[in-house]
Amino acid sequence: MNREWTVGSLIPGRETRRAPLEPPARLAEEKQPSLDKLAAAVQWKQKEASCTVSVKPGITLLDAALEQGCSIDYKCRKGTCGRCAVDIFSGETFLSLRNEAEQKKLGASLRRLACQAVMREA
Repeated sequence: MNREWTVGSLIPGRETRRAPLEPPARLAEEKQPSLDKLAAAVQWKQKEASCTVSVKPGITLLDAALEQGCSIDYKCRKGTCGRCAVDIFSGETFLSLRNEAEQKKLGASLRRLACQAVMREA
């Protein structure tokens, strides 16, 4: 009889059973996102906060970040205050081209205004 021994199982008259452990490789596979999910995401950083947001075409990066629970500093939602400016690390192709408000506020900077950058399919 193949039996797992635990501290409780050494007490006479007490029977304990445990579920077999899953192999670590299978657990690692389940926790890793698929390549499809990684491909449709925008990764950004603002001051000390950073986040990876799943692409939702037609909504702004700011709205997607807030919807997905990311911490982001913002105020006006019109592109005039500049508080929502973020550095984009990956997924730039999933964002609309810079609009007039972004060009006026950020100039030639590589940053984006999260309230003005609209997500789209690549």
